[in-house]
Amino acid sequence: MSPSHKNKKVILILLTASLVILAAAAIKIIALDQVKSVVTVEAGDRFPDISSFLRHENAKGSFMTDITKIDMNVTGVYDIEIRSGNRTYISKLEVVDTTAPKASVRELETWVGERKSAIDFVDKVIDISTVDVYYRQEPDFEQVGVQNVYIVLEDQSGNKSEFKTRLTVKADEEPPVIEGVTDHTVYIGETIAYRKGITVTDNRDENVDFTVDSSSVNLRKEGQYVVIYTAVDSSGNKAEVKATVNVIPKPESLIAEEKLYELADQVLAEIITDDMTDIDKLWAIYKWTRLHIKYTGDSDKTNWVKEATRGIQKATGDCFTYYATSQALLTRAGFENMPVFRDREDDYHVWNLVKYNGNWYHFDTTPSRTGYFYVCFLRTDAEEEEYSKWCVDYHSFDKSKYPRTGTEPIKHHRNLWG
Repeated sequence: MSPSHKNKKVILILLTASLVILAAAAIKIIALDQVKSVVTVEAGDRFPDISSFLRHENAKGSFMTDITKIDMNVTGVYDIEIRSGNRTYISKLEVVDTTAPKASVRELETWVGERKSAIDFVDKVIDISTVDVYYRQEPDFEQVGVQNVYIVLEDQSGNKSEFKTRLTVKADEEPPVIEGVTDHTVYIGETIAYRKGITVTDNRDENVDFTVDSSSVNLRKEGQYVVIYTAVDSSGNKAEVKATVNVIPKPESLIAEEKLYELADQVLAEIITDDMTDIDKLWAIYKWTRLHIKYTGDSDKTNWVKEATRGIQKATGDCFTYYATSQALLTRAGFENMPVFRDREDDYHVWNLVKYNGNWYHFDTTPSRTGYFYVCFLRTDAEEEEYSKWCVDYHSFDKSKYPRTGTEPIKHHRNLWG
């Protein structure tokens, strides 16, 4: 083969190869032209449909990528595989955030020196990403008055928004308020709970403590003394309240009453046990008083404490002594009671009413008249009326002055010697 013939053949091969390359490139260009290279959407929007990725209006296609796994709230670029016709193409989804944060702000008040952060002014922030909240310029928390405040919100993509509001800085010049301070009158040797019932409130601070200066008080010596209550709030405002303590000797009558109750407690400790019912306790008191005291027909009716003490210690007296002794024992045992007086001025008699199970009942420990034996233990008004018909006027009294008794008689054996 001649050289010229060989050259022609080489040229033909090269031309053929070039045509093949050009054809492939043309096919590739046509293939790339079927989908868009990038589709851009705003973060938080819905995933675009397939038509957004196809270049031609009448083109058909479907997603090969599982688009449900793409978080539309997260910015970034994602490869999207698309099937159109007999071919598969690659496009990209770019999720961008170009929206500035939204929010609502409020005005605030604060005290001098009490700092507020920028976020304290913000009620609600709306944005697809995390937002930083800060001051354009920090307010002056030492300056009393009203000042404008500018709050900046910046998201992770650098989008910013700014809001204007106001800050009021107040000076705290109001002292705390101390309440519950009262003067005291105590007997020599007694103690005082100085802090009991005392409260302190303040216009700024929630919890303000107080001090009590009672150093001048001598509870062992009669006299008039001053106690000083002091409270200081966080701003240094001070409140001071003074009270007077009167220390006096204990009256003889009170000493006698305390002595009586000591005696009554000793009796109760001997005749009452913890496992007793209320009616058993009442019967023990009734029986002890009636059998312990001997009726002698005399008493000091001006001093019930004296007669009750006599009834326990001397065991002698009249109806007033029986009544007074019963009152002391009933009171110390925890039973509500009161005296009842016969309504005949020429024939004195007194006894007790006692409350049992929510109702009042007559309780007379004085021995009944000779020939009219009667045990007046938890008796109703009706029972007393019947007895007073037999033993004339023995328990006659003005019912308008006393509470009515229960109507159902109390069932009890009432055997003084059983």
